[in-house]
Amino acid sequence: MPPSEITLGAVVDIPAGRGIVRFYGQTSFSPGKWVGIELFEAEGGNENVVTSSLAYIQLEKQNERLKEALIRLRDLSHETEQEQRRRITEMEKDVTGLDELQGQYESTLIKLTNAEVQIEDLKMQLDDALGAEEMLVQLTERNLMLGEKIEEMRITIEDLEALKELNDELEENHVETEKVMQEDLNAKDADIFEQSQKVRALEDACQDFEGTILQFRELVMQLQTELDNLRAETQNAQHESATAASQTAAMMSLNLRLQSSATKNQARNIDLEVKRIEAREARELLNIIQPYLPQVYVESDMDATSCYLFFQRLASKVDLINTFVGHAHNLPDALNGPVSDVLVGICELRGRLSTLSATCKRFAAILRRCDPESFLRIGKLYPDVAPMEKRIDMHVDLLRREEFRELECVSDAAKIQAQFDHLAETHFNDFDFDLGERELGYALSFDHDLEMFAASVGLIKTSVAAIMKDEDVEVDLGGLDAEEEFFSPLQKLLDQCRSAKVLSKKLTKRLEELTQESAALKPLLVPQLQALNNIAPELVNFGISLAQQVMPHLSDVRSSKSAFQLANVLGFVKQIAASTVGRSVKDGAASWEAVMNFFGQIMQEANKLVPLAVEHENVLKITGTAPWILRVDEIKAATAINVEAERKVAQLTDELSGLARTLREKEKKIEETNVKIELMEHKMKELNKRADEIEGYKAELAKLHKQERAYEEAMEQFQADLDTLEQENAKLKAAAASHERQASEPNTQRPEPEAVQVEGNLETSYLLEQIDALRGTVRFLRTENSYLKGQDLLREIESLPPLYDSISREPTPALVPSGSSDTSDSETDEPLKPPSLRTLAAESKILYRDVIKFSSSPKVVDLSLTRKNREGNDKLAGGKTWLPRKKTPAYQVWERKMEGEKLGRRVQGLMDRTAAAANRAS
Repeated sequence: MPPSEITLGAVVDIPAGRGIVRFYGQTSFSPGKWVGIELFEAEGGNENVVTSSLAYIQLEKQNERLKEALIRLRDLSHETEQEQRRRITEMEKDVTGLDELQGQYESTLIKLTNAEVQIEDLKMQLDDALGAEEMLVQLTERNLMLGEKIEEMRITIEDLEALKELNDELEENHVETEKVMQEDLNAKDADIFEQSQKVRALEDACQDFEGTILQFRELVMQLQTELDNLRAETQNAQHESATAASQTAAMMSLNLRLQSSATKNQARNIDLEVKRIEAREARELLNIIQPYLPQVYVESDMDATSCYLFFQRLASKVDLINTFVGHAHNLPDALNGPVSDVLVGICELRGRLSTLSATCKRFAAILRRCDPESFLRIGKLYPDVAPMEKRIDMHVDLLRREEFRELECVSDAAKIQAQFDHLAETHFNDFDFDLGERELGYALSFDHDLEMFAASVGLIKTSVAAIMKDEDVEVDLGGLDAEEEFFSPLQKLLDQCRSAKVLSKKLTKRLEELTQESAALKPLLVPQLQALNNIAPELVNFGISLAQQVMPHLSDVRSSKSAFQLANVLGFVKQIAASTVGRSVKDGAASWEAVMNFFGQIMQEANKLVPLAVEHENVLKITGTAPWILRVDEIKAATAINVEAERKVAQLTDELSGLARTLREKEKKIEETNVKIELMEHKMKELNKRADEIEGYKAELAKLHKQERAYEEAMEQFQADLDTLEQENAKLKAAAASHERQASEPNTQRPEPEAVQVEGNLETSYLLEQIDALRGTVRFLRTENSYLKGQDLLREIESLPPLYDSISREPTPALVPSGSSDTSDSETDEPLKPPSLRTLAAESKILYRDVIKFSSSPKVVDLSLTRKNREGNDKLAGGKTWLPRKKTPAYQVWERKMEGEKLGRRVQGLMDRTAAAANRAS
């Protein structure tokens, strides 16, 4: 045996005898590989030679396991063999019983064949019986359907007659409505005349009001002349036209006067604000100089105090100009619509004025809390800076006279700001008392930069949209989508700008509150404010540069009559974005995307800063004693009490009281003027509203005339249709009467084919077509709940108790012609046979059709005879004509009600008979 075929546990034959391989491998007593065989008979010569080796021990254990496995395999084989033998025995028994089942199956199959033949015979007999019954039922239903069609034709004719009467009634109502409307128009004409008288009275009152307002103006004579001209024009207009258009023109003239009065009121408000500023200055000046003696104060502290008040006064006046300019141009709401180049200049002006005001507030804050030596030192600058106020006063005066010049104001603000920047570097650079004002200046500068960016971008959008809508300019889009490539990105930038302005407004409001409370944010947040203030000018630079490129290009396009190319504008956007906001963006980014990403960085910085500004942990309280308070003791010790100073203080107090009284009187007069203006506006609104009502009445009257003509045409059409229908109705009634006479003759059988001939008659078919056409005409008078009523009745019928299947089949009763009659069963004395299930089913179908027909075709009351009767009464001058009772509306309503009650009794009777049949079946 080769070594590869030697396996442990194999039975081998060797010369020494037969045995099992127990070991194969190297041994300790001899080199090479040895095979250990356990002989079945102990005749070997190497007994227990390798018992001490580990391999031999493992082989012995494996040998034991193999022995146990062989024993279990042997037992399992024995059990399996016994089971197979047992199953073979059972299957032999089953084979012997299968022969018997095969014989039984063949006999049963023969019986089944005979039974199927019998079933087929029974089915044929049953089909013959059912066919006769179904034919009888079909004949009955066909007869009922013909009766239903005749009844539907009669109902349709009645509906059309009612429609004609309704049309006559509508015509009468229309005549009455026209009379009422004519009376209303006459009343409205009277109201118009009355309102014109009131307008004249209001104009007289307005003239008196104009005279009162003009007392506060310097150019009384010129305005009086203009007012006389307006009066003359108004009187001429009133005498020339008395219509609603002339009244509207007069009211528009009155509106212009009110607008002029509002403009004059604005000038008075400016004067009032200036007076309040001066009064507040005088009050604060009085509080400051009270601790001082006059001579010492004039010699040492007069200039310093005047310098402090100068900066405060200058900041207030600049804020006043900024506020009124913003209100005059409706900022910032005006940026949401079309933007002009003037609005861009106004935004630049407001930004410069805001910066100048913040600088003045910084200087005032430093002077309010600095040491006395610095206070006196800075006060020596007052003679140099005092002349600057004259330029601001000039612009305030121009604003009061509505002659404000924006460009000149921007130039003066820039010059003053340059001088103040020099003062800040030389005298105000070593103080921290202006921390809150500096932070507020940063926030205001950021807000105005956003406003400037929105104005420049809005100007570009408005200009490009205008030139694209201009019919005189040829537009070359070059395959680009203007909305997607240009307008949509611009709108997204404006939306981002609005979101950023919301954050800037929150930050500005928070810093203003802190400044009023003599507090500020901690210095560690100042670098973030400065960074935000340094980033925003890049956006402004982008917007201004783009506007400077696009606006001349659009002007050149208009002047040269060349085509406008959107690609050129997009090229400007890409070029300027790459040189401003997109300098740090990697190559390949779109120009609009670069600007939006830059905006996103700004909003991210603002979002980080706003929550920090709201937290109280980041608020720092700025404290410090005013320098004039610190100098009080020193001055009092240096000089005695001066009576002259007290006298001057008293004099100043009296002057201040006089100014306060004057202010109160002016405020009272302004309030009275505002009340009068509001009263005039309210009256003018009422006049406008009444004029609109008159126009509405005219439009309604025109609609009524159109509707009247439409009704007349419809009535003519209805009259023609009604005449045709009456002729057909007469023919149909004659045919129905002959049919009823033939049916009532004794011992006469009406075969079913006659009903088919009536239905197929050419005249009847033509009548049915006419009825369908008329149904389409009167469909608008049908109610929408007819189908719902039918469904409710169907659910009521379906809710009846279920019928039980009868075991014994009763013979089909003869067809009763009056089965659908709604007369009571108690009228006959003969006992009635109990109805069968088929009869009840047929009656249910008939009753269901009647109920559906009754609910889906509402009865219209015929009012034509009533109208004719009324016309006859009018002709007889008070006499009455005779009208049959059945033609009266009351009788028609009662007849409709009785039909409903009859159907209810039929439904109740059917339910009772069904319940009785169910009880008999049970």
